[in-house]
Amino acid sequence: MIGTVGEIPIFLGAVYGGLVIGLIFVSFRALHALFGGGRISDALLDVLFYVLAGITAALTLYRVNGGALRLYALLGIAAGIFAVLHSIDPLLCALAEKLQNLHSKNPKKRL
Repeated sequence: MIGTVGEIPIFLGAVYGGLVIGLIFVSFRALHALFGGGRISDALLDVLFYVLAGITAALTLYRVNGGALRLYALLGIAAGIFAVLHSIDPLLCALAEKLQNLHSKNPKKRL
């Protein structure tokens, strides 16, 4: 039996795993912007994301907790994902929007 103090590293490890899953999500969001648009490409990217996110979550739970499902570990993973989606993702979206606006203001020269 693990004491309360022993559960803190498990929670923090789960948060770390959630951060990794959040970064995977942000990466796949960029891939959707580049290659998405078609039903097949969207489906393939979604399946690949879910596989990678599932493997990451399973490995995280196995590594930090011996594979046991504990509510606080799942909440730690969710907290990590939430942190990425509310910190890094808005910054990247704003940067992408500025780049898109910059690109649309500069018309291409014809040869």
